[in-house]
Order: sequence, then C-alpha cells, then structure tokens
Amino acid sequence: MNFSSIKTSFQIICIAAVISSMYGCASKDQNVATSGYKGVISLDGIKLGVPEEAVKSASLTFVADTNANQPGMTQYLSRAYDKDNGQYCITFVDGQPRQLRVVYNMEPAPKENALARLKMILPASAPEETKVDDSEVLAGKKDSPVEYHYYGDGLKAEVIYANKAARTVKLVGIHNVVKNKKDAAASKTEGGEEKKAE
Repeated sequence: MNFSSIKTSFQIICIAAVISSMYGCASKDQNVATSGYKGVISLDGIKLGVPEEAVKSASLTFVADTNANQPGMTQYLSRAYDKDNGQYCITFVDGQPRQLRVVYNMEPAPKENALARLKMILPASAPEETKVDDSEVLAGKKDSPVEYHYYGDGLKAEVIYANKAARTVKLVGIHNVVKNKKDAAASKTEGGEEKKAE
C-alpha cells in the first residue's frame, strides 16, 4: 500500500465524518421538540405532550415560572414568541404534561392565526375534533367570550376572544382532562365507587 492510497482513504474518512457531523447538527436543529439543542427548542415543534425534560433542557427558549408554586406542579414560560407575539406557557403536574397555552398579551392575534396555532399545539395522537361549544360567542353578552373545542374525552381546548366581535384572540390553550391515577383515586369513595358530579 503506497502513501497516496493511504492519503486518499484518509480524505474519504474525513469527508464522511464532516458529512455525518453536519447531518447530526441539522437533525438536532429541525424543530425537534424531544430535546433542546444547545438550550434552544423551536416553538413550532412544541405540542401538548412534550416531555418536561425537553422543556427544562431548552433553557434559552423556556424559563421556569416561579409564580407557579403548587405542590407537584411546574410551569414554564417561553422567552421567545410566535409570529403573532404569543408566549407559550406549559404546565406539568407530577412530571406529566397537563396544559399548553399560547397567550397574546401584547396584541390579540387574528382568529384564523390563533386557530391555526391551536392545531399546531395539539398532540400528534389527538383524535379528530368531536364537539365545539361556541354558545358564549353566539350569545354576544360577555366581553371576552370563550369557545371550547373537544377532542375525544381526553382533550379540551379553549379559545378566549379579545372582545364580543370574536375576530381576535387573546389566548388559545389545550388541556389534558384525563385524570392521572392519583386524581382518580382521590375521586373515589371508600367503597370504590366513583363520586357523582354535583
């Protein structure tokens, strides 16, 4: 084996390593919501169900909300904003994702944009929308009417409008309404039967 063939083999290995490392960096940075890359995570990749560890590791994108201090609950606020200046707020209870809201504090978002954002934050496993309750909007009595969207029995979304006209939105959110084992156990009587809702 002569020197030129060793040199060529080494160059091929180097090129392969560079291509591999470039692909690795790109794949980490493509809106993957399962792990932060150098402390950054794209808001467009965030859905209800993102693991708490992914949000916690994305310390440049999210910060822990010190005002949320209930036992077992942690909440994170995004430092970054979506294209309509919406701030993300993610709540975990006992490490499980419970709620994801996008709040438009600076200026309400157009209804179409907010509804599109709501679809983006739904979990990938969310069933089709099963029901919409827009009775507050249709009644036109409340200053900030709320519209509810249901996805099966486990997910409930809310759209809070900025005014009676219901053309702009100040908050969209999705909640995991399935009780965890601890909540379900607390809702049972000593005889093991479910308590009736009052």
